[in-house]
Amino acid sequence: MKKFLTAVLCALALCASAFGFSACGNKNNGGITVYAPDGAPALALAQLMSEENGFDKNVSYHIVSSAEINSCVTYTDDSKNADLCILPVNAASKFLGGGERYKMLGTVTHGNLFIVASADKQTLTSENFASALSDKKVGVVNFAAFPGSAAKLILNKYGISDSVTLENVAATQVTGTETQYDYFVIPEPAASTRVANVNLNLKQVGSLQSLYGENGYPQAVLVAKNSLIEKEPAFITEFIGAMTDGANWLLNESVGADTILSAVKKHYADPENTKPAFTAANLTKAVIRNCAINFVSSADSKERVKTFLNELTAVNDGTATAVSDGFFYSA
Repeated sequence: MKKFLTAVLCALALCASAFGFSACGNKNNGGITVYAPDGAPALALAQLMSEENGFDKNVSYHIVSSAEINSCVTYTDDSKNADLCILPVNAASKFLGGGERYKMLGTVTHGNLFIVASADKQTLTSENFASALSDKKVGVVNFAAFPGSAAKLILNKYGISDSVTLENVAATQVTGTETQYDYFVIPEPAASTRVANVNLNLKQVGSLQSLYGENGYPQAVLVAKNSLIEKEPAFITEFIGAMTDGANWLLNESVGADTILSAVKKHYADPENTKPAFTAANLTKAVIRNCAINFVSSADSKERVKTFLNELTAVNDGTATAVSDGFFYSA
């Protein structure tokens, strides 16, 4: 009897594995699917989702967790992969950088990582950054993903990568009192939420974007299947135009946080198990600005993306790779 129950349980486990627990997978029965991770990339699609803009096509929008977004373009069965997808530029380089299956239509976000520390710390600038952080310990929220790579890149840029200790921390560990860390790297909206809590004795002392350069860096990109580009060139052009308008809509004072959040939540691929990245309390216009949402076409961002990926690759943590010219969409 025990062996029989074990066999049944194993069979059930195999069935569950076969169907998968991922919220990704083509869910539009032949239509055009658009996927993005919750957070700033989802905000970039908020206007389209709020208006249920289908471009006179059968278009569906799906918001998943950041941990799941890579799987939305890496199924062996290509029919399950997203037709359009927003994902981190380093992930796009690793999985799609050859351009054989997808093309990058443009950059979507340009950095939402901020440095916070105890309220008595000085503001960090390009002039004092190296001296201020040398021999210091820095906690990085989501260190294993893009934030860790970006932090390493900045340290490398200022020549102090060997003298700063970086460690992974949870957002709840970010505090200015009784902490073993001198500084923290944390994304929006968590950065503003933690700083706003007066009991934590925190302030924002810098941003990785400003330390990198005036216009930040390409963080998330929009890609499209080559087959879709070939089949629906007019749709691709129209979609790109709509993405360009989305940032202005988000910052329009007549568009409230509830409208934006409702649009995003309505399109969660797995609503029962999704913890929203934003709330009505933290989705302010200031936070939206800090998410640096601004669609820049592939033609206009190609060189910046290639340069940034080369810099990430130089960090040598295996999270990014150089891409071919075939990765970039050309109208």
